[in-house]
Amino acid sequence: MNRRLKKLAFVAGAATASVALATGTAIADPVNATNWDVTPAPTTFSAASTNTVLEVNGIPLTCPIARASGNLFDATGNPGHVGDITAASFGDATNPCTSPLGPVTPTTNTAPPWELWAETYDSATGVTTGFINNVKAHLTVLTCDFDVTGTVAVTYVNASGTLSVSNNATRQLTVSNATAGCAGFIANGDHPTFTGAYGVVAPAGGTTAPTIVGT
Repeated sequence: MNRRLKKLAFVAGAATASVALATGTAIADPVNATNWDVTPAPTTFSAASTNTVLEVNGIPLTCPIARASGNLFDATGNPGHVGDITAASFGDATNPCTSPLGPVTPTTNTAPPWELWAETYDSATGVTTGFINNVKAHLTVLTCDFDVTGTVAVTYVNASGTLSVSNNATRQLTVSNATAGCAGFIANGDHPTFTGAYGVVAPAGGTTAPTIVGT
């Protein structure tokens, strides 16, 4: 880098720092927190989503309503166990789950509970990242029955109370116990993707979003 470019880089960096100091804003990165403060805590919570989709081999299984409830609490460690999902449902009689192949009937198993774990916290945005493990569900699509188990990645935004669910290379769901009726489109060992955004309130049935803060 020549002297002129070095000077420009230095001036730009100094200007950025000056603006941050002048406005009182901090430039923060997510940290691997070890203390997790949940407010209120301990508490029950409920959550609902209108956009959950489980996609297997390009086939979307869509549920226009999904619900979850359980408990939230403070935690220590990284990851920190900050909540349990003790009930979860997808679709109902009025808003059934559907797919291009036909109706979808999901049945969940939350015994033992699905566990919510927190890993990183960004103080600048109020966003926690983590995962939910112990996910267990049974699905029926026409003559096809199969189980889905595993872990999903999550982010939680304090400002909106939104818990977003997704998958990545290390947080995956896996198909097992696929019946003969699944042949040709769903097989054991497949890794479906699950996406959705849940609005969370605490206590259950309330109107206020809980907050999760890691330090």
